[in-house]
Amino acid sequence: MKKKVVAVLLAAAMMASMTAGCGKSASETAGTTGGTTESAGTADTTSAAEVSEEAAGETEGITFPLAETKNFSMLCIINGDTPMDEVDAFQYLNEQSNITFEVNSIPEEDASEKEGLILSAGDYPDVFIYSSLKKNDIDKYGAEGVFVPLENYIRTYAPNLTKLLDERDLWAYITAPDGHVYEMPALNTGAELESGFHVWLNYQWLDNLGLSEPKNLDEFHEVLTAFKEQDANGNGDPDDEIPLSVPDGMNYLKQYLPYFGYCLDNDTWLANQDGSLVYIPTDEGYKEFLRYFTNLYKEGLLDPASFTQNYDQIAAMGSSGDVLGCFSALASFQFAGRDQDEEYQTLTPFEGQAYPQSTGIFHGCMLITDACEDPATLVAWADQLYTQEGGELYWLGVEGNSYVDNGDGTWSWNIGGPIGEDIATVREKGTLKYQTAFPGIQPDFWFTGITDPDESYLISQRSKMLDYGKVTLPAMSYTAEETETIASLKADLDSYINQYGAQVITGALDLDDSWENYVSTMNTMGASELFEIYQNAFNAAE
Repeated sequence: MKKKVVAVLLAAAMMASMTAGCGKSASETAGTTGGTTESAGTADTTSAAEVSEEAAGETEGITFPLAETKNFSMLCIINGDTPMDEVDAFQYLNEQSNITFEVNSIPEEDASEKEGLILSAGDYPDVFIYSSLKKNDIDKYGAEGVFVPLENYIRTYAPNLTKLLDERDLWAYITAPDGHVYEMPALNTGAELESGFHVWLNYQWLDNLGLSEPKNLDEFHEVLTAFKEQDANGNGDPDDEIPLSVPDGMNYLKQYLPYFGYCLDNDTWLANQDGSLVYIPTDEGYKEFLRYFTNLYKEGLLDPASFTQNYDQIAAMGSSGDVLGCFSALASFQFAGRDQDEEYQTLTPFEGQAYPQSTGIFHGCMLITDACEDPATLVAWADQLYTQEGGELYWLGVEGNSYVDNGDGTWSWNIGGPIGEDIATVREKGTLKYQTAFPGIQPDFWFTGITDPDESYLISQRSKMLDYGKVTLPAMSYTAEETETIASLKADLDSYINQYGAQVITGALDLDDSWENYVSTMNTMGASELFEIYQNAFNAAE
């Protein structure tokens, strides 16, 4: 992000008074969306600010750099080994804002445990960046007063985010059952709306065998059979191909449900079928889903290790040679390796089928606690990342450091520059996006200017699925009591779903003989109660 552009981002607020409330005072002053905010502290007025082209009007408000340095405490979950306060883009953003942070960087694998301890102890930082909490838990802690309601702060001090939420009609998806908003999310666009799991099929093997892309489940079965029997990789060994493989059993296998007509919401196992809500694991169509994969397993088309191998094992196997015909993953290179990933394409949904599409919201990217004495400044600080220029800083880092603008509409990672000697290092040490998940947007320049062939290929494959994309569910909200009930029931039900599916597919249980007992057991364990909660929330959201 060029320094001259930062000047455009300096106006992140739309009022002359700056609320300095926290705890109960913040809750009282930042009420329902669209309400009036009254000052809860000393007013810090500033001169009229330049407002970015994406904000509305020219107003007075919080401007950056601040006249006096402000310091905040932050808990930040990180993906790599670089502490957040050492990341180049983070340092640059804060220097331009005249804000400092005392950062506690927590590795992602330790996040849930350490966040839980901090929340239990009650000794909160001012702000959480990239919390491991799910939205329901965020809402619960918000209702308890741990997190500050942000809806009025956003409408007042975050014009860029407000504009995006209004234009994309996304307020409902970040609003808690009590009517408050307790988070500032990341907002994806374009192909990143299809950033979930996909079924990746080896199209090079199709070409090798003179086959066409399967258009239905029968043809998919025929393709997998050919992969097994006809030396699909062409190395002379007809027995080293694995037609279909998954790690972690049903957690990955359920990603094939869209090809059975279910536009699956991955977390809830729900689907909106022509306006009717369906809980897939007890639906008759799910029984046929299990029957299909049971037959694949019997015929040796589904890897027998699928219910015992983990993610790392299949990745090691797939990247070591041309042996995988089909799998589900976020990206093909995760299991096939970078050298082979372009052999794979996302499997096109069959005729009349929709594919699950995200709202683009990444929850929990910024939560402000009741320990914070100045939520307004933090909201305005984060709002800088909801512009195209801010998005470039978020995803690409500082121009000239982590990336280079090639001047022809494209950009490249600055390998060998001041940040690092390889892409992984440049991303981790240079950008916000690849070290954590900040509030902000994905810039258009990421898609239009990318030169990295691996990323460009992944974008093209995800974009292809947008033609079939459908947001799975409306914004469904739950009370605190319902949230606790859902969490309690889902833990046991999801475990039983996975156990039963594995037993049926591997032949330990006969599907037809066990199905009625399975459904009965599911209901005894609370499936019907869980679905009633979902149904009520679905009806209220429609």
